Amino acid sequence: MSYLDARGAVLDCADRDGDIAEGALWLAADDCPGVDPGRWLARIDELAGELRDRCGLEGCGPADAPLVGALLRDRLRLRGAGGGDPRAHYLHHVLDRGAGVPIACSAIWIAVGARVDIPVEGVNLPGHFVVRVDGHLFDTVASGEPLDRDDLQRLVTSGTGRDDVAVPDPPKLERASARDMLARMSRNLRRCYTSLECWEQALRAADRCVDLLPSAPAERRDRGLLLWKMGRIVAALADVNAYLDEAPESCADRAAMTEVAGRLRAFLN
Repeated sequence: MSYLDARGAVLDCADRDGDIAEGALWLAADDCPGVDPGRWLARIDELAGELRDRCGLEGCGPADAPLVGALLRDRLRLRGAGGGDPRAHYLHHVLDRGAGVPIACSAIWIAVGARVDIPVEGVNLPGHFVVRVDGHLFDTVASGEPLDRDDLQRLVTSGTGRDDVAVPDPPKLERASARDMLARMSRNLRRCYTSLECWEQALRAADRCVDLLPSAPAERRDRGLLLWKMGRIVAALADVNAYLDEAPESCADRAAMTEVAGRLRAFLN
């Protein structure tokens, strides 16, 4: 597949709920010319081979989840990094540098685990991302020990900066699909590039969010607000109007977004 088809490869991974490492690397190729997903997938295969050796003759299983964390800390120095650096979001950079945001580090856990039959699932939390193996939750940017409910609450409080956000009961936490993860990665990049005022890169990420979640009105709203910042009034108004047409009448920001639409129309008069 050529680099020109990178966006299509991301969407294909989402459609078939495929290998998240493959999808995340095509996401990187969509944004960063010259990224070769095959090279980095081979690195993940190598890591999986090393993990298989550590598991021994009986092979790997869910009980070996701590070995995944130990291997990745040993071989990659896998650790957390602030989301203000775009490199912390792209899987090829995380594989190279070892420093990444939680969802990128989790994608590596999931991909390595899948190659040795350890069923690692991604789990969305407010302000954080963790993995689950055989009912146990792990923070992939920490020590790799199983998390209890108090640990989860601390992660959410730290990640959101609020102490009034409760964690759902762990058994009720749903698995994050490849589409969920790729969309969250793209949202993170949209925010990162917006904060850096790298508008074209932010818009690329916003476009990808809309492509991944075409039935989610909020993605059109957020792209519309970004387009407004960029001075692209016609396109911004189209997205804001689409949001107002598709979002429920009860949405909390309807009045505010109706005002935005009015201001955008005024720019065109």
